This record gives sequence, C-alpha cells and structure tokens, in this order.
Amino acid sequence: MTPPTRYNAKQAGAIVGKSPSWMYQKGAAREIPRTKIGHHVWWTDEQLTQIIRDGAQQPERSEPRPEPAKTKRQPGKPKAQRKLKPTTSADTVNIPVADFTVSRLYRNGAAS
Repeated sequence: MTPPTRYNAKQAGAIVGKSPSWMYQKGAAREIPRTKIGHHVWWTDEQLTQIIRDGAQQPERSEPRPEPAKTKRQPGKPKAQRKLKPTTSADTVNIPVADFTVSRLYRNGAAS
C-alpha cells in the first residue's frame, strides 16, 4: 500500500488559497480536517478536496436582486449639515503653572 501524498501547512495553504497560520488555526479548532501524529501536522489530497468542497457556497437566490429605486432631491432644498462641537484650544484650558517663588526665596537667602 502506498501512503497518500502529504502536504505541510505552507503547501496545503497554497493549494487552498490560505496562509499556513490559517491552516494550523482551523485545524487545531477542528474546523477543517487534518492528520496529526505527535507534533507533525499534514493534509492529504482527500482532506484538501473536502476543505474546498465544504467551503463552497450555494447562491441564495436564482433571481437577480431588484435595484433600489433612486429618490430625487427637491431642488432648492439645502442638505442638512451637522453642527460641529466647539473645540477647546490650549488658551481656554486652565493649565496650572509651577510657582517658583518659594525656591527663589531660599536661593537668595531671604528665608533665614
């Protein structure tokens, strides 16, 4: 008996169109089939075929969706604009300033 062809995460991801990390994450979460023996993980041709088959989506409708009706804006009617909140600048915000008067007194010797 010949062993099946095995693909690592990089090779399998290239076949499926996903990254190696996606292959590892979905395989560990058991969302896609994989083969794991010890710490070795790989994918076979049958497993990759199943991943692609399970990912296929069927169309929800056979009829095309109708286009939404376009509404015309009344001429002369201005578009409503949002009012912006006033911004605060550094001049209007009270930022405390350090008081160096005490240290000056001690430096000049006036505190003795």
